[in-house]
Amino acid sequence: MIKELILAIIQAATEFLPISSSGHLALASNFISKPNLFFFTVLHLASLIAVLIFTRTELKELLTFNKKYRKMWLYLIIASIPALLFGYFFKQTIEKSFYSLLIIGIAFIFTGTVLYFTKFSKKYDKLNIKNSLIIGLLQVLALFPGVSRSGMTISAGLFSGINREKATKFSFLLFIPLSISAFFSELGKIQFSFSLSISFFVCLIFSLLFLSLLLTIVKKRKLWMFSFYCWIIGLLAIILHFS
Repeated sequence: MIKELILAIIQAATEFLPISSSGHLALASNFISKPNLFFFTVLHLASLIAVLIFTRTELKELLTFNKKYRKMWLYLIIASIPALLFGYFFKQTIEKSFYSLLIIGIAFIFTGTVLYFTKFSKKYDKLNIKNSLIIGLLQVLALFPGVSRSGMTISAGLFSGINREKATKFSFLLFIPLSISAFFSELGKIQFSFSLSISFFVCLIFSLLFLSLLLTIVKKRKLWMFSFYCWIIGLLAIILHFS
């Protein structure tokens, strides 16, 4: 039970802070026990519900097909397709990477490097088909543990010149189709338990807190500061792999 609660809090904190929830879950569970991909998926579902709550205004506009948000449907579809296709065709490759400390370490260092360069993003532009595709392609990399999904998608948005708050909200909305797809891909392994239920609700509550924190961090142009943390975790994972 304690192990599950620790993983639930790790998921909540690292899903929305740009430091890779899958990488932290893989590292933690490799030391606690073998990685349980269905358990990870349930925790992602808790984070999904937190996103639905947090973006309820945007979702309401999307679902009512408000004129202002009609193009957003197109941008979300374009940005979601690359990761959904890659996740479907390379599912086994992705799953194997959860057991490699070397891959996880390299992925963390990559994430840190991308985050560092957000320090230099200044111009502002509107969301369009081109930058939606760029965001979607970077999200593919985040299927591997150690590469932060929020870090990749927000960074890609900032590099494309999108307003900081809009880039963050777009990243949140992109999380929805990806997490739903991941949940259904693991549905055949479903095994409910009391500890799983408690972990789900703990993850949901903490996810809401960290969603708000991330939005504040991005607005204050401090996303790049997480690069140092990712570099340290990445180096430790690589050292552990060779020790």
